[in-house]
Amino acid sequence: MKSWLRGTISITVGFLLFGTPVLAQPTFRNLTGTVQDRHREPLRGAIVEIENEDTKSVISYITDRNGRYSFKRLEGEADYRVWFTYRGQRSKVRQLSQFDDHHDATINLMVKEY
Repeated sequence: MKSWLRGTISITVGFLLFGTPVLAQPTFRNLTGTVQDRHREPLRGAIVEIENEDTKSVISYITDRNGRYSFKRLEGEADYRVWFTYRGQRSKVRQLSQFDDHHDATINLMVKEY
């Protein structure tokens, strides 16, 4: 009787531990990069914007003195568009795809004319 009970408990515990569906955890990723002029000099004070293509929400970041920007905890299952504006000039739009599996992505941006 004890071995039967022990077997039943072991099976029940196994189902509880391994048989329950695991809820998907939201995935997040980070995007960093630099903004440079055509001579590869960093642009301090450029406004980098990123747009979630699903929600159309836009987040802005002003580059530091080394031209760096950083966006943390972006939704991992969304596509993004990123660009910058500096003294009235806007850069080419770049894409960050949800299929890019890098947790820490890097997109460096450069102004064509300045």
